[in-house]
Amino acid sequence: MRKNAKYMEVYLGVKRKVEDGTYAIGEKLPTGPELAKHYNTSKLTVKKGLDMLVSEGVLHSRSGFGTEVLRKPIDNSKVFGPSEGLMSVVGEDHVDSEIHTFSIELPSKKVAEKLQLNEKEYIYNIVRSRFVDQQPYSLEQTFMPLSIIPGLEPKHLKKSVYSYIREELHLEINASHVWMKGVLATEFDAKILGIEAGDFMIEIEKSVSLANGTPFEYSITRHLYQDFIFEAVFVEN
Repeated sequence: MRKNAKYMEVYLGVKRKVEDGTYAIGEKLPTGPELAKHYNTSKLTVKKGLDMLVSEGVLHSRSGFGTEVLRKPIDNSKVFGPSEGLMSVVGEDHVDSEIHTFSIELPSKKVAEKLQLNEKEYIYNIVRSRFVDQQPYSLEQTFMPLSIIPGLEPKHLKKSVYSYIREELHLEINASHVWMKGVLATEFDAKILGIEAGDFMIEIEKSVSLANGTPFEYSITRHLYQDFIFEAVFVEN
């Protein structure tokens, strides 16, 4: 069983304590060294976990003051950045994946543009559905260049592709560009996710780049609207 990364343990642990009231709204959290000792990790790792809650608007940090609780998290929210995947947030034991397509082919013009490739460079075309605690969660189609993500196999798709990229290819994932819109379920969506064709869904289109700015993923994910929460926090500097 793969454990969560340490910073995710901090993120999930502090989040649960805010949810259950252990850390009340307006209360300051223990210091970085105290949390590092509690979670048996470094202050830098603690900061990485807390920064995720800051980005969600749950916590607020001020230099020389510390970190305080602003509000409770949204119920059942699954918020993660470009370098985190669904398994990192809810835990590998809670996620199942079914692979519908895993092929190597030439890209369409749109996919080539998104990945900054020419149309003669091969890509992976991956279609898989995701289930959280045996309940339908999403249907996603992902395109990745073979030249940047070599050796990808179906076994990696059952788990976390991002873990394979970070831990086996030793690549650093940096930035993502996300578009969202409402769509109607297709017959394929309906068949896989157990809904009706024409039902409302949320579609997420995403391009993700490595630390050097090279795009390595273009994906389109369709979510059941009942389970989808979008949250943005804008902070004035």
